[in-house]
Amino acid sequence: MARGLLNLRSQLGFYKSYHHDPKNVLIHSIFVPTILFSGFCMLQRVNLYRGFTLTTLLSISFFIFYCCLYLPTGLLAGFFLLLLNHALINDKIHLSFGQELGLFVIGWIFQFIGHGVFEKKRPALIDNLVQSLVLAPYFIMFEFLFKLGFMPRLNADLEHDLEVKQKNLEKQKQ
Repeated sequence: MARGLLNLRSQLGFYKSYHHDPKNVLIHSIFVPTILFSGFCMLQRVNLYRGFTLTTLLSISFFIFYCCLYLPTGLLAGFFLLLLNHALINDKIHLSFGQELGLFVIGWIFQFIGHGVFEKKRPALIDNLVQSLVLAPYFIMFEFLFKLGFMPRLNADLEHDLEVKQKNLEKQKQ
């Protein structure tokens, strides 16, 4: 399997290896968007230049990275990021900083519960913080697309790669 920053299978495989238990994936499906939403709400308060905020900068960066990984899903993710930015820029979201922080903290608590209780393995962010934070929303979108029956070959390839990786780890332990 190719290991590269812009290799979709490699990136999704990294993330999937830490998120395979269905209950943990469900928890992440709820709380990764919660963390993204609340984090972006808080970062919208950081004005970089004439209304260009840290949220806008991160959204553009995520969008470019996602499009480089795979253009069709990158465009889809970009659409959701655009909607969130539009709502934030046009003051359509009315949460206090305390509410945003509360959502953010609750999201992280549930993430760690998912890993500790269901996955029984440390979170991916321990091994690669940036990759985990950037890939998490994209991975959740892929999980949703897989559930809807899109990209069955990619999903099967990721499952196969994970099986091979787990078998190799078991052999190394023996």
